Parts: sequence; structure tokens; C-alpha cells
Amino acid sequence: MKIRERLMSYFKNRSFSFQRFFFESLKTLMAVLIAYLIAIIIIVFVSDNPSESIYWFIVGPFSNLMEFGELIKKAVPLMFAGIAACVIVKANQFNLFTEGAFYVGGLVAALIAIYIKLPAFLAVIAALVGGGLVATIFGYIPAKLKSSLNVNEFVSSIMLNFVALWIGVFLISNVVIDDASGDTATGIIPEISKLKVFITGTNITYGLLIVIGIIILVKIFFSKTLPGYEIKMTGDNQHFAKFSGINVERRVVMAQVLGIFIAGVGGAAEILSNYHRFNWKTLPGFGFDGFMVTIIAKNKPLFVPLAALFIGYLRAGADLMAFNSDVAQEVVAIIQGVIILLIASERFFSSSFFKRLLDNYKERRNHKRMDVMKNE
Repeated sequence: MKIRERLMSYFKNRSFSFQRFFFESLKTLMAVLIAYLIAIIIIVFVSDNPSESIYWFIVGPFSNLMEFGELIKKAVPLMFAGIAACVIVKANQFNLFTEGAFYVGGLVAALIAIYIKLPAFLAVIAALVGGGLVATIFGYIPAKLKSSLNVNEFVSSIMLNFVALWIGVFLISNVVIDDASGDTATGIIPEISKLKVFITGTNITYGLLIVIGIIILVKIFFSKTLPGYEIKMTGDNQHFAKFSGINVERRVVMAQVLGIFIAGVGGAAEILSNYHRFNWKTLPGFGFDGFMVTIIAKNKPLFVPLAALFIGYLRAGADLMAFNSDVAQEVVAIIQGVIILLIASERFFSSSFFKRLLDNYKERRNHKRMDVMKNE
């Protein structure tokens, strides 16, 4: 109980400031607007028909239900990756095996679906959980090396990504390959094991509901449970955490393992939602994107869906622009990079500028209070 009391008092003292939230949101909004202004300028210079290109870039993802569904489809794996990274970063760790976890989770889910025959509901659950668990076994390695031997988890997890990749490539090339596919791929994933579409006319599957449920559970975990508080304390101040009696090494491992499990489930959900076979011959990139999502979301679980939806919107618009206009794919990549760089940058706007805004706001509010008091 002493540990719980110390943790509760620590986080109560770090009270939420609406003013700080307001100006952080204002800063992000300004970054978005400036980034899109730069993107529009680039489009004007490189496109022969800039109005059409800008239309597809900004309005295209909302032009019809199918295109909006593509936006959501692109955002779902980013939500999985973002909440996985959020859990890991809460402990001030940077285990990048979230990338390999997506690959391992997808491969294992496909193999379970193909080779283990189960009733409908159990088939989906087994594939999702199995993919997450096998990914967790891999992800435990850099987590344990960090806690026991202080091996840098950033470096070891990146190296482990490629170990997982080439194991997977070997399997789909030599062991579980379906020669009838004409590709380096597994057999066809049975329909009974796939995540079904739940909004007619779109490609939005039940993977969206699964990731939203996971995000809510993560929020509850960090705000209502003792292990969640201990992980946050470990990330904020390891010395104080040890002084409070927390097993820091255990919480460091727990945060990484939990994040890797979520990423593995994300990879499984992606394969079961959008693929007929597992045929990834490169890392999918979602794990790396997850850290970008959590940076934009300020490492707050409930903001992860918004950040993922924004990046999904950006990418859906960029794809539509590349397909329907004369803007080259390389220019689209540059635009995406500029927008994300500006939004993710913590120092894009000077802190002194926003401090002056906040001071001016406080001064005006104090003047109003004094005027009210005088009138009374």
C-alpha cells in the first residue's frame, strides 16, 4: 500500500493543466496548417493542373464512402503500432521490435489460420493471440538484455527485426510455400479465420473495433492499475521509482513485452483483414511508423487514434493525388515527409512565443477578474 500511496500522490501533484493542453493543441494545429501550406506550394510548382491535384490530396479521402474506408484501413495498423509504441515509451524505452512484431504476428497468424482447424470465433482469436504471443517471445530478448545486462534495446531490437524477417522469408520460400500461388507465399488463408468487413461498401473490418478496445484497455491500465502507475513512474524517474520500492527491471521488461504483444496482434489483424496469403518479403514499416504516431499523440493513449487517422488521411490523399494527377510519387513522399516533420517537431515553434501567449492570456483573465470584483 505504501507504494500505491506514493505513486498516487506523485501523479496527483502533476495536475492536468487545461491551459497547457490548449496551447499544445494550438501549436500542433499551427504546424498542420503551415505544413499543408508548404505542401500546396510544392504542388503548385510541380503540377500542370494544381487545383485538381490539391483536390485529390485534401478532399479526395472524403469524396465517397469507399475512399473514406481506405483512409480508415490505412489508419488501423497505425493505431496498433502507435499504441504499442506508446506503451513502450511510457517506460522510457525504445524497443523497435514493434516492426518485427508486425511481421512475426502476421506470419504466425496466417500459419495458425491455415494449419489449425478451429470453429469460426476460436479460429480468429487463436490466430490473433498466437501471432501476438510468438512476437512477444522475440521481443522479450532485447527487453531482457536491457534489464539484465544494460544492452541498448534500440540497437538490439533493430538487429532482431532482420533476424525475424529472414526467418520468415526462409519459411515462406522453402517450408510453407504454396507452389500453386506463383509467388513466394503461404497457402490461402481460410475465410473462417479472416476478420470480416462490418461497414458495407468499405474495407473497414473488425480490426478497427479490436484496436479501439485495446487502446481503451491501455488507458485504463495506465490510469487505474498499480503496474501501470509503476511503469509510468519508471519512465519518469527511475531513481525515484527505485526509492519507492518499485522493481524497475521488471517494469522495464513488462512495458516492452506488452507493447510487442500489441504490435504482434496488429500484424495478425492486418493479415487477417486485408490479405489472402502471407507474402511479405520485406518489413512492413508499421512498427517504425508507430513511434511517429505516438510522438504526434504526445504519448497519450487516447490521442493515438487521432494521430493515426491524420497520417492515414495524409497517405490516402497522397495516394489519390499520385493516381489521379500528374504529381510524381517521389514528390508525394517529399510532401508527406515535410508535413510529418513539422507536426512531430517539438521545437518548431519557439517556446518563448507560446509562453508570451500564455502570459498574455493569464494577464487578460486576471484583469477580467479584477473588473468583476470592482463591479461587485
